[in-house]
Amino acid sequence: MLRAPAPVHLHVFSTHGGVPPAGWSFAYFTIKDRLPQILTRIIDTLHRHKNEFFEEHGEKGIEAEKNTISILSKLRNELQTDKPLVPLDDKLPDVPLWNQYLEYQQNLLDGNEQPSWFQSPWLYVECYMYRRIHEALVQNPPIDDYDVFKEAKVQSFFESQQAIIALCTYLQELLKNIEDLDDKQLQEEFFKLLQVSLWGNKCDLSISAGEDNSQKANPLKSLENFKTFIIVDDMESIWSLLINSKKRRRSKDVTRIDIVLDNAGYELITDLVLADFLLSSKLVTEIHFHGKCIPWYVSDTTKEDFNWTIKQLQSANNRWMSRCGMNWEGSIKKGVLVYHDHMFWTLPHEFCSMAQVATDLYTDLQKSHLIIFKGDLNYRKLTGDRKWEFTVPFHQALNKFHPAPLCSLRTLKSDVQVGLKPGQGEQFVTSEPDWMISYDHILLDIPVTREQTNHYRAVAETAHSELAALLVKYECAQSELLDLRSKMVSKEVSLQELKAEVESYKENNARQSSLLLSLQNRIQEMEEESGVLATSKKQTDLTAQVLLQENWELKEKIHDQEAKLNKYLNECEESKNQAFKISRKHGEFLAQLSGFLDIDIRGKEELHKHLISKVNQMHKENTMLKGQIATLAEAINVHEIESKASRETIMRLVSEVSKEQKKAIAYSQDMDKFSKELDSALTAKQSLEKEIRSLQDRLAVSQRAWEASKQELHHLKRCSSEMDGSLKSSIDEARTAQSQLSAFKEQVATLLSNSSVTVKPSEEAIMERIRELGHREESKKIMVSQLEAQIAKLTEQLENQTRLHQEALQKARKAEKQFETVQDQLMRLDGELVSGDLMRDDLKLEKQKYLKFLEQLSAKMKLDSVAFETGLDMSLDTILARAGQLVKLESDAVIENKTTAHNLQRKLKAQKEKLESKELHMNLLRQKISQLEEEKQVRTALAVERDEANLTIRKLQKKVERLQKELDLARNSNTDLKAKLSDTNELKVKTLEQTRTIEELNQSQGKLEKMKEKAEKQLICVKSELQFTEHEAKEDKERARSMLEAVTSELKALKTTLAEVSKRERQLAEFREVISHMLGLSITSLALPDYEIITRLEGLIHSHQHHFVPCVLKDVAVRQDGHSQSHLQLLH
Repeated sequence: MLRAPAPVHLHVFSTHGGVPPAGWSFAYFTIKDRLPQILTRIIDTLHRHKNEFFEEHGEKGIEAEKNTISILSKLRNELQTDKPLVPLDDKLPDVPLWNQYLEYQQNLLDGNEQPSWFQSPWLYVECYMYRRIHEALVQNPPIDDYDVFKEAKVQSFFESQQAIIALCTYLQELLKNIEDLDDKQLQEEFFKLLQVSLWGNKCDLSISAGEDNSQKANPLKSLENFKTFIIVDDMESIWSLLINSKKRRRSKDVTRIDIVLDNAGYELITDLVLADFLLSSKLVTEIHFHGKCIPWYVSDTTKEDFNWTIKQLQSANNRWMSRCGMNWEGSIKKGVLVYHDHMFWTLPHEFCSMAQVATDLYTDLQKSHLIIFKGDLNYRKLTGDRKWEFTVPFHQALNKFHPAPLCSLRTLKSDVQVGLKPGQGEQFVTSEPDWMISYDHILLDIPVTREQTNHYRAVAETAHSELAALLVKYECAQSELLDLRSKMVSKEVSLQELKAEVESYKENNARQSSLLLSLQNRIQEMEEESGVLATSKKQTDLTAQVLLQENWELKEKIHDQEAKLNKYLNECEESKNQAFKISRKHGEFLAQLSGFLDIDIRGKEELHKHLISKVNQMHKENTMLKGQIATLAEAINVHEIESKASRETIMRLVSEVSKEQKKAIAYSQDMDKFSKELDSALTAKQSLEKEIRSLQDRLAVSQRAWEASKQELHHLKRCSSEMDGSLKSSIDEARTAQSQLSAFKEQVATLLSNSSVTVKPSEEAIMERIRELGHREESKKIMVSQLEAQIAKLTEQLENQTRLHQEALQKARKAEKQFETVQDQLMRLDGELVSGDLMRDDLKLEKQKYLKFLEQLSAKMKLDSVAFETGLDMSLDTILARAGQLVKLESDAVIENKTTAHNLQRKLKAQKEKLESKELHMNLLRQKISQLEEEKQVRTALAVERDEANLTIRKLQKKVERLQKELDLARNSNTDLKAKLSDTNELKVKTLEQTRTIEELNQSQGKLEKMKEKAEKQLICVKSELQFTEHEAKEDKERARSMLEAVTSELKALKTTLAEVSKRERQLAEFREVISHMLGLSITSLALPDYEIITRLEGLIHSHQHHFVPCVLKDVAVRQDGHSQSHLQLLH
């Protein structure tokens, strides 16, 4: 098929400073007149609003306004003087595409020429001017977001107020009874509102150069008058597409229409009215609007215009307008009306390049069931803005741009037109030369015409006939298809489940979006709380530093105590040495005394009695003093044990206070972490916050208790130093320590008790209360671990859902591939069957011809009887034999005709020949008998094969009947499969969207996990530091405790030794007084030395030995035994 060359772009083409010749294009007058007028109006608008810029932005606003006006004035001068087009220089993301397109235009020109305003395509130059206007504003903040066309659009909206009121009133009256309308009435209303939307395209401010071009009359009353101006009308095709999709739609299916918007104001209202009607009549379920992302072509719709229009309708005084605004706002919130703005709509590219330039937009449009392009600019981009012939079909002018079924609603405002009937364009040219730019003729065009639909129907009918022929051969693979159908049914069930999941995902996404909003507010609150917690953390760090400093001071004090202990140990050793010396002297004294007593007591009984009585008195006093000393020692031991227990409890409470501080810091960090996670953690967060507050209160209480314990510790240390000074003061201080210990127990009990629990001031009750607090903390840790496990389970479930979803998609793809392979196998088998049937028919014909030839030959040779007897199988042999006989007969006949003399010989020869024929016949019969025996077996096999063939023929006949029945079912299934394919495409799109949302959630989850890991690392570092400091404190505590225990044990030993030494000293002093008294010496008057007492005793002993040895020997022996026992008791 030969194609005509593509038409060229519409160019401007002008000569500088001259009047253009007749017949020049509408593009020239647009660039020459309309665009400078638009620039002039923009400059005037900026100048008139400079006071507003000053009020909002000050001197910066005035400076930006001046710079923008200078740039726009320069732009107008470049346009009017046909300067070269320059690249864009702002920082917006579409700048590379614009500059690449400028390079492309430059490459199209010959030589080194640059594109200029009047030497470039019209569409590109016009789009370039509006993009340069936006560049001038972007480069001059703070007025970079100012819409220079907003004033004109607002004025056009308010001047079209009466038409808008009439249209909104008609829509609300129609929606009251829309459910009672049948299909024909719905079609009439659809045609009305579609024409209203079509004629709304006349209100274009870019054509009128910003002048008033609003709709003032009621549009519904003039529709009949305007029908004659519609030159292309395909409303019937649009209606059939919508009504068929509605009839095929199931409950959860989505029918989507995309409307590419043109003008704001009245035309936007007509588009919204049409959309409301389509949704209310359930012809569609979703409508997506596509607008511009920057101010464009004076009156084109932006997102700000869209939102402003709906808000303006909501606040209108007319109740129907207000109701329309409220309904449309609700539809937007429900997601059935969606607004999109993409960068591609404000690029100079034709729509046929959308798949390469804006792939995301093209894939999004492929989800639609119908795309409606509004306005002349969209029509020019659809057709490439080329000078086509009028009769070129619309689908050919689209240049393979067909993401979905599409149509164009356009009021003619340029000299580009396709899809007309032969002679229609020439008729308009003769009757009205300016018909293409008069805005009075409109198009309602879709790319497929009625002739093409008839052609497609004929092709479809032939295809159905071929399908019927192929379905006869399709039976051999029917079993495989049944299996595939069963698989498809299971997959359809899974797809329905996936649809339900998608719906649930949508609901969950809506819920999560609302929850995300609430979470954002909560996150802000949590950030404030985190600031407060950071300050509290700083305070706790300061307190920790103070505690560390105090710990260091305590270590120094411990070192001082160790020095004192060493000093005490040295003193103890010295006292031990002194005690040892004294005990040795005491032993020598006792030995000397016993020796002296043995000698002196033998002769003196009264002195001995007096000495014994004195010794008994000393013994009694000694026992009494021992009892007192024992009671005092027991009291001291009790007090020392109690002080030791109090010290241990104080140190344990100090360590527990530090642990509580560390745990409080850990809990605050855990709260920071859990506040950023899922909703389930939020409920736990509140309880944890309460617990943190209580722990902070307890921390404050424990800090106060720590200070009190420090004071008491200093007091106890002072008491211990005083105790070391003297025994009596230690007893008093032990009593005060006991009282202070009881007071401390009461304070600790009051600190640990609360309104619900009262703690007794005893060690067991305090320990039980501390254990309860520890159990509570462990339960809190368990609860936190359970929450973390729940979060892990939720993440695993989410991963399982995504994995199952991907597996379902892979299975669906595999099923489609298997279905395609089965179809290919069926086509190949069908071809083989056809070739086999043809070969079989040819062989049958050849066999029939051959049998006829054999019958004719046997008839000519007169072998009918022989052939009947021998059968068809031996006919060839008989014919050959008969041929040989005939040859011989002919030779014999020639011989008989020549000679009559040989008649007898001929008769003999004839008889011989008969005999030979009989013998031949007999041989043939023998061969036939053997062949018949062989053929019996073959016939039995053939009979079996014949029966099987009959059965196969019957089966084939039944299959043919069944296939003829299934042909209709296949047609219906074909239509259903097409619908399912569209549904699967929609599901694929939905699954892609769902996978995107899942990926975003996974990314957010990954971020949360990273934050969590960072927090955990910080917690681990802090915990390690705290554990290290705690370990050091425990070691220091254990060393101090061991040293204290050693010191206390040594002090106890010193005390006991000192008591024994003092006891012995008293005994010796008393014994010395008794001896000196007995010897008549006065101790009180003088310091009596020991040697004088010893000399006196020696003299007494010697005198006693000389006079009383023989008389009192027995008595002395007996008394010596008693004296030795009493002396032993004294020593004990």
